[in-house]
Amino acid sequence: MAEPTTNSVVHGAGSGTLRIGAESDRIVCEVHDGGQLNDPLAGRRPPHPAQPGGSGLLLVHQLADLVRVHTGPDGTTLRCYLPG
Repeated sequence: MAEPTTNSVVHGAGSGTLRIGAESDRIVCEVHDGGQLNDPLAGRRPPHPAQPGGSGLLLVHQLADLVRVHTGPDGTTLRCYLPG
């Protein structure tokens, strides 16, 4: 899960926390940082062709069974459920 951790450093508050575990038959990766993700469709639509980068979160959505993003006053948590 290099993409969410890289995003945490680059777009978040400069650092983050990665947790990896299992739930049922899924691998669960969770990244939390102090940044804010204000675009509710981030990673759910392709970036504009002229935009540099921006496709990493899209790739996460394509690989994962489920991606949950929660942004609040204490930062953003992205949780990915991957096939086991």
